[in-house]
Amino acid sequence: MHTKKENTEQRRTGLVGSASGWGAQIRETAQGPLIMQERNLTSKLNKHHISSYWTTILHPNAKADEIDIPPGEQTLPLIIPHLEKLSKAIQTLMKDGEFPCALGGDHVMGVGTFSGAIKHLDAQENFGLIWVDAHMDAHTPKTSPSNAYHGMPVASLLGYGEPQLANLTQSGAKIRPQDLALVGIRSFEPAEEELLKRLNVKIFYCDDVLERGFETIIQEAISHVSQHTKAFGVSIDLDAFDPKHAPGVGSPETDGLIPAQTLPYLHYVRNHPRFAALEITEFNPERDEENLTATLIEDILKEILPR
Repeated sequence: MHTKKENTEQRRTGLVGSASGWGAQIRETAQGPLIMQERNLTSKLNKHHISSYWTTILHPNAKADEIDIPPGEQTLPLIIPHLEKLSKAIQTLMKDGEFPCALGGDHVMGVGTFSGAIKHLDAQENFGLIWVDAHMDAHTPKTSPSNAYHGMPVASLLGYGEPQLANLTQSGAKIRPQDLALVGIRSFEPAEEELLKRLNVKIFYCDDVLERGFETIIQEAISHVSQHTKAFGVSIDLDAFDPKHAPGVGSPETDGLIPAQTLPYLHYVRNHPRFAALEITEFNPERDEENLTATLIEDILKEILPR
């Protein structure tokens, strides 16, 4: 058990791998955290004065190459126990005074990551979240064309959709609509947009970012999610970035964020005193080209993690 750090000491980052792709149609994202560990991620971060270590890489009870299950409710017996383990791992890190960073893995992991952070902070409906993604991830089982749960974590955190996801760790919504901001959105179905607009969720479309600049957008997003909350987290789906820079993702979408115009401004997140949890999701090593996406993950972490 690590003792809680004094304010004068450097805060360490504990990395948690979510080696599951069961929330997606293509399950290769399960390999993402394993590849990052093989690339000596912690050594690279430590060279940039970011103290980090791997706490665990969590695996679901079955791997995708062992059984063939279509997207949908048949995957829940694999997804829910995995997310419960992820939530508990995040809680343990935070109890030990460490900064939690989850690496995945498909994006349904967001339900586990932030349910865990919210539980530890006793911040149910008092926690902000910046969701950086090409997609809204706001489907429910009734609206999803794919039945894949990685398209539903935003709705789940807001208390909608599949009850086992919406009630993970604690019953009911984890986040209020007014404490959520989506950034980089450019691919979605009408039902998702209808739900989020009805709830008055703040949406920064990718066109907004390209027109106004990521520096302005990220500052507005931070202000929005931190104004009336105890703390906030950030979820980064790598498909938010243009596939030219991040080909190794589960669901690539053209005309995305450009790293050179994005990463220099992540310090606004890093330096905020109430930045409490981070995840980076949807890394698919099988689709990566010349390690572009793996390197991007490392570069993001170098800019956003506490030092």
